[in-house]
Amino acid sequence: MRLLIFGATGETGQHLVRLSLSQGHRVTAFVRDPTRIAPAGQQLEIAVGDVMQPTSVEAALSVHDAVLCALGTMPAGKADRLRRQPNVPVCSVGTKNILQAMSSHGCSRIVVESSTSVGDSRLTGGLGAAAVVRSLLKAVMEDKELQEAEIRASTTDWTIIRPVRLTNKPASGNVQSGERLSWGLLSSISRADTAAFMLSSVNDPDTFRKSLTIKS
Repeated sequence: MRLLIFGATGETGQHLVRLSLSQGHRVTAFVRDPTRIAPAGQQLEIAVGDVMQPTSVEAALSVHDAVLCALGTMPAGKADRLRRQPNVPVCSVGTKNILQAMSSHGCSRIVVESSTSVGDSRLTGGLGAAAVVRSLLKAVMEDKELQEAEIRASTTDWTIIRPVRLTNKPASGNVQSGERLSWGLLSSISRADTAAFMLSSVNDPDTFRKSLTIKS
């Protein structure tokens, strides 16, 4: 498949790029800074742009079969601190621009990384977990709520993936998923497992138009 990955230099996005290439897909990595992604042969193309600018998203989206979106405002790595964009609605505005470009180009499949404590996953968090997360990350969660609303209102074949607390552990291959999956503050999943689940969902019609919580 021809895949376009947004958030490709983020920690989940990097896993998505590597895993997609290892499975033989042709990948376009959409990035603001091309120096942050290493060349990886003819199967990888780099599209330089800003997801907050509709024209650069539009230019990147042609001739792709599916979109994987791992946008975020709070990069976790210490080296990424200067790239953090608190209070900038990257997820909601960026996703709106992506969906508009997808409509223009007739691309219908998108898989998006969101978060637990967003949408109806607030109801499945144990012992007030969602309230704690939303208190600590208020602006981030509000942005993701708007992002999910844009996705659900679209005509795309969307899948929303809501990982619990993300870690940098190796992939375990042990992923539980469900629309009503219970979770708590101690629940976790690796970014590698999250990327693998997102990629496996692309061709899985059972995930279409569903919001899935995932944990290990």
